[in-house]
Amino acid sequence: MKFSVLPLLTYEQVTIKRPMTVKEKPSFILLLKALLLSSYGKLLLIPAVIWEHDYTPLCLKLIKVFVLTSNFQAIRVTLNINRKLCFLAVLSGLLLESIVVYFFQRMEWDVGSDCAIYKSQDF
Repeated sequence: MKFSVLPLLTYEQVTIKRPMTVKEKPSFILLLKALLLSSYGKLLLIPAVIWEHDYTPLCLKLIKVFVLTSNFQAIRVTLNINRKLCFLAVLSGLLLESIVVYFFQRMEWDVGSDCAIYKSQDF
């Protein structure tokens, strides 16, 4: 008679990792990584600024829309939430960004692309 020796496995070794459900807490680090990767569209600003032309303001707005939609998808996939909450998160981030820019401009710290200090100087 032959006896085979089977290794004893624990429950943790046998279970397969399930996809994240609503009840599980999402990883904050994973969300930050997803938002960082989804913001790669901001790299398109470099050629838009270097090769300035008549359509630069339109290009900048299209790049902003592209980055916002990428962030929308990253939040939706990472957190596994519905579209309304995801839209609310992206909209609140855009609103916060606009408020910060507004306050910097009120304090005369021009964060816009056309700074009046540099326009008046001859280089």
